[in-house]
Amino acid sequence: MEFPEGLNILWSPVDGDPDLKPSELPPPEVFEEALHNLHITLHPQTQHRATYASASGPLVEPTLGLYCPIEGGDYIIDATVHELARRTGAEVLVLDAIHLAAGEWGQFGKGILYRLLWICQSLTLLFKLQAHFS
Repeated sequence: MEFPEGLNILWSPVDGDPDLKPSELPPPEVFEEALHNLHITLHPQTQHRATYASASGPLVEPTLGLYCPIEGGDYIIDATVHELARRTGAEVLVLDAIHLAAGEWGQFGKGILYRLLWICQSLTLLFKLQAHFS
């Protein structure tokens, strides 16, 4: 799938982040808690429970939510996500709500909903395969 030129929405830990400053990260104990929760979210058993129903309970939806109590602290969330991805070897798909809200007049152009649906289906399949083979 091709994205419009200049639209940088896929970040890979292989690319690195030379601009990351340790001062942009939350305190170590907060970061380690976020990393621990991300490991639980990405754990194969958690992914399996999200994919297959069982008699022990309903499907779970493994999510990780991050917030920063500092007004204008988006840069801290961004740096934290990049560092979490680097430490777990994960790729990050960055979707800006403003670009999505702009619809066919935004950077994604016409067919944005179909493209995003394709991306989401691809990621879901990837997680299912990863959980199955782990």
